[in-house]
Amino acid sequence: MSLLPLSDGFTLSPVEPRDEEALVTHLQERAISRNTLSIPYPYTESDAEAWIEERIRHREEQPAETTFAVRAPDGTLIGAVGAGSFDIGSSHRTNIGYWLAKPYWNRGIMTEAVDRFVDYAFAELAVVRLTAEVFAGNEASGRVLRKVGFTQEGRLRRHRENDGDLVDVLYFGLLQTDLDDGHD
Repeated sequence: MSLLPLSDGFTLSPVEPRDEEALVTHLQERAISRNTLSIPYPYTESDAEAWIEERIRHREEQPAETTFAVRAPDGTLIGAVGAGSFDIGSSHRTNIGYWLAKPYWNRGIMTEAVDRFVDYAFAELAVVRLTAEVFAGNEASGRVLRKVGFTQEGRLRRHRENDGDLVDVLYFGLLQTDLDDGHD
């Protein structure tokens, strides 16, 4: 799988070594690390190298891609969406995550990217359930999930550390049958 098209020339495609500079540049935005579960701040070149190497190694070991770069029409990485590292076929579910560079916020790009990834995940990753965790204050991410069909299934109180504080996490889920039944 090399390319999943989105509208207006945006695409999802595998992460590549050439993405290092864009990763480091975009992930200097503090608001991104504050709203994601695992992106460090400051984000360094070694962080980018390690993440890219992990993605490439995982891709070589698995029958399908599990994480994609979100690319602008010129091919530049502007975000990512995926299920991280898990063994395809070993679990009926996986957790998804995503981020988008700040200049592209509030344009519907991530909603479309997550929607496209959800379709891909159910078709190619041998899962029947997708989950996502969102910090309680991250309303934009919750909207993305709801728009593509996820249901908030719970609130995990003081579940994650974020900027030195223990914060609540909203837990979302989506079953493949939800989409099959037309609940998207």
